[in-house]
Order: sequence, then structure tokens, then C-alpha cells
Amino acid sequence: MQKRFALSVLLATAFAGIGIGCGTPGEPLPSDVKDPARRAYYEGMRELVDGDYVKATTLFQAVAASPRHIKHAALAKLRLGDALFFQGRYAEATEIFRGFVQQHNADPNLPYARFMTAQCYFERLPSEWFASPPAYEFDQTITTQAEAELKGFVTTFPTSVYAPRARQMLAATRKMLFRHEMYAVDFYAADKKWQAVAWRLRDAIDTYPELGLTDDLVWRMSSAWDKVGDRAETARSLGLYLSKFPTGKRQELAKAKLDAIRSAIESESKPKEPPAPAPKPVKPEPTPEPETNPEPPSDTPDDFQLKPPEMPPAPE
Repeated sequence: MQKRFALSVLLATAFAGIGIGCGTPGEPLPSDVKDPARRAYYEGMRELVDGDYVKATTLFQAVAASPRHIKHAALAKLRLGDALFFQGRYAEATEIFRGFVQQHNADPNLPYARFMTAQCYFERLPSEWFASPPAYEFDQTITTQAEAELKGFVTTFPTSVYAPRARQMLAATRKMLFRHEMYAVDFYAADKKWQAVAWRLRDAIDTYPELGLTDDLVWRMSSAWDKVGDRAETARSLGLYLSKFPTGKRQELAKAKLDAIRSAIESESKPKEPPAPAPKPVKPEPTPEPETNPEPPSDTPDDFQLKPPEMPPAPE
């Protein structure tokens, strides 16, 4: 039911103002259609609306390969993409829509082809069922591609009739990518890898501000940087918290931590007093050099005085 409804809306919008002149899809074919390629196109339209996507695919492939009617050959490529899309053959449909964009970039159906290209990626996003892990735990390559296509579409065609639906899908893809980032944050936090936690939180908040710029996540980021020991990033995170959440539940604590960081930085930046000069060393008295030829020690006492010998008395 959902596919039939989507098909009706997309086809009605795609053919608005084109002036094909075949009446309402599903009605009997005009009796004046003689060209085989054009008739095959109308037949394919009828099968597409009736839900016979396999038969519609065969008819549109034949028209798209025919050079007999250029206008309907181009439109047949779009309808071929539709038929593949509603069969769930999203990768093949993507190639068809991309080819149309490259070959018919001035066609009035260009916004439709761009939108369907993005929707093909969106339909390939990881899905969940009761026995599977959450979708955000899977590889997000397709989700990233879907985001890029949808963002490009709403930027290029902001007033298109498909823009509201494209914005809804873009919000869903960004939510899944954000949840994947939070899954990685929790994984690193369990291993206490605070540097990785801080990096992933910073990137998630900067990339998905509509989802990540919350009281709890900004505070968690500041705590991670604090555990890393990076005072500059901690101060930046605390400043972000104070500016974005003036009535936040951690305002006073954030101010106290920020003041402590500033005080520590100011204390370290003050010039230190030069140390007192060391006392000059006292030069020792020179030791007298020993004599080279010292006199041998004498056995004579120091107080002994040599006296001349006494003369004998003269004879009487």
C-alpha cells in the first residue's frame, strides 16, 4: 500500500506540466498513437501504475534503447528507474537515475532524477529487526552517501516539491550517523580511552549540532578533555557550556572549573624572581711547596751552643 501511494504521488508530480497527452495513466491507450516506441512507453506506464513492475521494466528498456522518439526515450529512462526502484533493485535504479542526470542536465525532470537518486541510497540504509543489532552499529558508508545526496538536493532545489520529503530523509540519515558516533564514544569510554572519547564528542557536536549540542554531551566532552589533561580544550568546552546553557544544571561547577584553569595558567605565566646569588667560594691559602734539598736533620739539640775548646793552664 505504501509503495502504491508513493508511486502515485511521484508519477503525478513527475508528469505535471510535461504535456504527454495520453490522459490518466491506466486508462485505455489513445487510438491515435501509431509510433511503436511511443505506444510501448504508454503501455509501460499502465503496467507501472498497475504494479506489474517486471513487465514495465521490459517495456521501458525497449523504449529507452530506441532512437525513434527522443523525448519518450529520455522519459522511459526515468520510468525504468521507477520500475527498478519499486522492485527493490535500488543499486540498479541509482545507476539509471544518475545516467539520466548526466545525459539530460537541462531536462525539466532533473530535480526528480536527483531526488530519486538520493531516495535510492536512503532505501539502502541499514534496517533493524527484532533479532538484529541496532542499525547504528553497522557500517554507515551507505548512510554517508545518502546524506551527501540529500544535502546536495535540498541545497540545489530548496523549493522543489520533493524538498520537504528530502529534508525528512536527511534528518533521519543524520540521526543515524549521530547515533553511530555515540556508539563509538561509548565503546572508547568503556576502555577509558579518553582522548578518543574527547575527539569523537567534539566531532559529533561540531558536525551534528542539532543533535549533539546538549547540556549532557557538552559537559561530557569537557570531562573527557579534563581526563586527558588538555587544559586548553577543557576551557574551550567549559566556555561552550556556559555560553550555550546559561541555566544549565552545572553552571556553577563549570564556572569554578574554568576559574581554576585560568588561575593555574596565570600562576604559571607570572615571571619568577631570580634566585639569590650563590656565595663566592673562599680561595684556600696556598700550601708552601716543600724544599727541594732539605738539610738532613741534626742530632744536636737546638739549644746546644758550640764553644771553643778551653786552653790548658800555663805552667808556673
